Amino acid sequence: MKNNKNLNIILVLAIVLIVNFLGSFYYKRFDLTEEKRYSLSEPTKEFLNNLDDIVSVQVYLTGSGLPSGLKELEHSTDDILNEFKAYAGSNFDYDFIDIKDYEDEARLEVESYLKSQGLNPIELNTVGDDESQKSKIFPGVLMSYKGRTISSILLESQVGKNQFEVINNSIALLEYKLANSIQKLQRRKQPFVAFSQGNGELDQLQLGSVLDALQQNFFKVEGIDLETDYRINPAIDILVLAKPTEAFTEKDKFKIDQFVMQGGKVLWAIDGMNADLDSLQGQEFFMANEKELNLTDILFKYGIRVNDDLIQDLQNTPISLITGNVNGQPQMKNFPWLFNPILFGSKQHAIVKNIEPVKSSFTSTLDTIKNKGIKKTPLLTTSPYSKALLNPVRVFLGLIKDQPNPENFKQANLPAAYLLEGKFTSVFKGRLTEKYLETVNSEKDLKYIETSPETKMIIISDGDILSNDVEKGKPLPLGFDRNTGSNFGNKNFIINCLEYLVDDNNILETRNKEIKLRQLDAVKVKEEKVFWQQINLILPSLLLIIFGVIYFYIRKKRFA
Repeated sequence: MKNNKNLNIILVLAIVLIVNFLGSFYYKRFDLTEEKRYSLSEPTKEFLNNLDDIVSVQVYLTGSGLPSGLKELEHSTDDILNEFKAYAGSNFDYDFIDIKDYEDEARLEVESYLKSQGLNPIELNTVGDDESQKSKIFPGVLMSYKGRTISSILLESQVGKNQFEVINNSIALLEYKLANSIQKLQRRKQPFVAFSQGNGELDQLQLGSVLDALQQNFFKVEGIDLETDYRINPAIDILVLAKPTEAFTEKDKFKIDQFVMQGGKVLWAIDGMNADLDSLQGQEFFMANEKELNLTDILFKYGIRVNDDLIQDLQNTPISLITGNVNGQPQMKNFPWLFNPILFGSKQHAIVKNIEPVKSSFTSTLDTIKNKGIKKTPLLTTSPYSKALLNPVRVFLGLIKDQPNPENFKQANLPAAYLLEGKFTSVFKGRLTEKYLETVNSEKDLKYIETSPETKMIIISDGDILSNDVEKGKPLPLGFDRNTGSNFGNKNFIINCLEYLVDDNNILETRNKEIKLRQLDAVKVKEEKVFWQQINLILPSLLLIIFGVIYFYIRKKRFA
């Protein structure tokens, strides 16, 4: 009997030792949650396994007195960083830093450094031993790799979302934000983005916020004049056409087309109609008509059409008008403006997952064309209360005086941005003469191509989505609305678009991760609070008594 007991102990110890020994070589975590909350995506695992140097992460979302929501975000950050370390091993290191642990002078230096890296603090009211006090928290991380540093904000800021949804969305995006930051640090070659010039596109000041954001995200950015070279530099990854106002020549179109045929990506941000708010200065109305850019045929061939219409939407951003004058100072007032539709992510793609609504101005609708082999995904749409006015459109300032009738706005979810993916066919197929083909093919490093490899492009039917407001000669943040003081998702949308176009590791797909909210029913909690308190107090004691009685009965019967 004693020998059997000793043998059992030896077997248990042997099993424990073997399991621990195998665990030192093989990592396995069982995620039993429905949405695989604690599992990393395959692209993330792959590049973590292939790290060739140490990634160091400093987390500043920590400290005593954090509200429950931020505490949950802190714990989720710790969990996912621990998961990162499990796959990256010694090439990954992280630490949580509480800035309140620093002396006053050192803390101010740290705060200044974090702000310079793009991490802005939020103020919290924390309860101490005696009284309530204010403190700062930086809800983000700094990541370093091979001498380069990048910041990432962990706490989402989403208008119209309650605190539970904000924390939930922030947790859902943790893997993407951290993995995407590491990917940017790890890139051996900066993604090259070129903005076309020479056709009346947005200038450098109007694009200032986008250009700054791209440089902060380790993109190489330059302008390109299509007329100066016989082709678009193949080193360019993405060509951006930001609100051109002048028609493109056939030669320019040929260069763009062959850039696509070589696998180049394009972001088209073009207007369908000639319409600008400045046209209302000094007059009550103007007639908006089709904008002729000579791009209809090339876009049609690729599978999309920018319609010659204008969207009106009951969900819009206002315009500010002078309503009077007091002591020589003009008095401004905001009025709803139907031609400024607010656009929403279609929730069908990672690019627009959990982003803020996007503000726009004089936006047209998009139609897709049947095109075999091209996948078309809507990215931005209007609200359920919109309509499209066909060319020509009378833009009348008197609209602000009338209360719009919702019955007239029943064209829901009109598309304003599309992603196209696949193998595209040249718009010049069958249109070039043999003599012209011979000339093209004789040029160094240039040969006419009829079909592209797998590539992708994005079409936005409003160039103003890329344009920031300018104040005192300086660009304001893209998406900031001066009339309301609200921040919209324009910058995040554009950066996500460009990130997706150059994302070969499919890291952006991790934005599709969803964490389900499992909140308690507040009404039931209030009604049944006393009942469940009694259950929690009485049931454990009752179970112990029952167990004691049964144990006593069995023992008495056995040893009687």
